[in-house]
Amino acid sequence: MHREEIIDERSRIAGYRFNTHWLTSKTAVDGASRLELLLKEAIGNLVQRRLAIIPINTQDWQAHDFRQLATPGTAFLVQAPISGCDEPGWLSILAEIRACGAKVALSGAAIGVSGALDAADLLILNFGDYSLEAFERVVSDIKRRYPSLQLMVENITSWAEHRLCQARGIPYSLGEFAAQADEEDTREKLNQSRLVLIELLQLLRQDADAAALADVAKRDPAVALKVVSMANSPAAGLGSSVASVDQAITVLGRSYLYRWLTISMFRIGGSPRDEGLLELALRRARFLEILAQNRLQKHEADELFLVGLLSLIEVLLGMPVDKVITGMNLPDSVTSVLVNSDGPYTRYLTLAIAVERGQMEHVAKVAGLLNLDALTVEAANYEAQRWTEQALTAGD
Repeated sequence: MHREEIIDERSRIAGYRFNTHWLTSKTAVDGASRLELLLKEAIGNLVQRRLAIIPINTQDWQAHDFRQLATPGTAFLVQAPISGCDEPGWLSILAEIRACGAKVALSGAAIGVSGALDAADLLILNFGDYSLEAFERVVSDIKRRYPSLQLMVENITSWAEHRLCQARGIPYSLGEFAAQADEEDTREKLNQSRLVLIELLQLLRQDADAAALADVAKRDPAVALKVVSMANSPAAGLGSSVASVDQAITVLGRSYLYRWLTISMFRIGGSPRDEGLLELALRRARFLEILAQNRLQKHEADELFLVGLLSLIEVLLGMPVDKVITGMNLPDSVTSVLVNSDGPYTRYLTLAIAVERGQMEHVAKVAGLLNLDALTVEAANYEAQRWTEQALTAGD
């Protein structure tokens, strides 16, 4: 199951389009298998806060119980009918989907079907199908004729294209650009607070004592204050208040502190886009860590987590990764893959990126080189997604 991020007008991850592929075969995934995978993805939990777009054809809708996935946050992307097929019957399926409480999404191929856009809630246009002039003309015409129809554009390859769509009043974009640098954002965002957080993460990895951690935290008042306030929160369950950073670090515990530092490194800038990068980085890091478990040494699994986490730091901070990690005292194996795309962890990171992009042939090839089977990769991807959602919704 491949989740393709939907990016909204605030540069946040607003939801996902769920695409299913066989890892070792080019044949289409049958409806029963697709439904089984979707149920495993716990769509019901996701749609409480995000949009889920589920591609489907009318035959699968009729043959399998996709109705159990129908919610106001679910949009079934219904395949357009083949020319000459029973269009009234196809339209009745759209009405049935809406009657179940879900949304109907259509692709640009359905524009020419009489009555189709009247029966839809969401229209997905392919950016690559149009010249810029034709794209603007089509968007303007659709917005004029169907003012309540939401628009989304797929195959967006850059933040500049995403902004172009926003300027035309299109709130949602689909594409691989979410994990890419913004060409127009030339600001370096490695401020003092982030430097302190990175150094604290490294000290935790080295099992430094609480006094050493506190000395670094005190260099940034905002970080020190946050650590103390967390220790004094009701969740900590203390009978008396904590006044020092040293004591707060001891109270919070290393695992909780590591998680907070990791998330704060992305969140400290306050940008919705940084929150999306955090989600991608955590998912990538956990995926790599899971793959290493029971195959590599514990310290190697920890290092792979760090590789995944820091693999997007250049995009986050808008500066070369070698400049970011200078002075972090990272293991050579971590530095090598991040700076030079070389070393023992390179194939693992390559696999993670291929999984994120839904490049199934590449996934199968790299997984084979790592002696990983399809079930192991699929299970790691699912568990990484589940873990990331829990980490981000559990609160700081």
